[in-house]
Amino acid sequence: MKPYAELLEFNQPSTIRKKGFTRIRDAYPELSTVVAGATGSIDDGVTLHRFMDPERIVEFAGRTDYGPKNAAKLGTDKGIISRWIDSGHHSMLEMAEATFFIECSRVVSHEIVRHRLCNFQQESQRFVKYDEADESDCFYVPAGEYGPDIESQLGYALTIYKNLREKGVPAQMARYVLPNAMGTRLIMKANLREWRHIVNLRTAKAAQPEMQELMWQVHDQLVDAFPNMMYNATEAEEVR
Repeated sequence: MKPYAELLEFNQPSTIRKKGFTRIRDAYPELSTVVAGATGSIDDGVTLHRFMDPERIVEFAGRTDYGPKNAAKLGTDKGIISRWIDSGHHSMLEMAEATFFIECSRVVSHEIVRHRLCNFQQESQRFVKYDEADESDCFYVPAGEYGPDIESQLGYALTIYKNLREKGVPAQMARYVLPNAMGTRLIMKANLREWRHIVNLRTAKAAQPEMQELMWQVHDQLVDAFPNMMYNATEAEEVR
């Protein structure tokens, strides 16, 4: 397996491209009728913004710091978010969020879930059984000089797991023999300020190579979706 990350179109229902997964918009076609930029109101007079362009919300939040006259200038200065970022003023980026579908090894997922300001749903080895799993599909093998030695042991671990399952051992107990190279899937959500912190930390040359490969995918998709809010997000960019 290879590290894989797919942006689920930030706050909106997505068309996931990963083979074998039902697209959200196919399962719930009525969600596709939601119009981006729609607004509504609630009884106490507070304006409720739904499915609005996240960048507009972030700019509005940042301008609110400077009072109503500044907030009224929304959309008049396309470079304002980049200047806020350069000045170290990042709190307004917490008003936008992005959700990713991720595939990686459990080596990397154990590191990812340490980011406490994120939300996660992860594939469970209690509920997912590997009785018919193929060694070539379910393990991450690192590149480089250590890869062949590591790969030679993975099939043995999977064979032990399958033997235990054939003896009637429950999946939640048989999983104890599975290595950290085992692949996993998770859904991960964070606000844009936290994503900037994560990609800066995890694209550094000192990061696990698999993590770097995964987080450059995350970085590139976030830059495509949020070019102003992800401006200058990683110090590793120049030496990539």
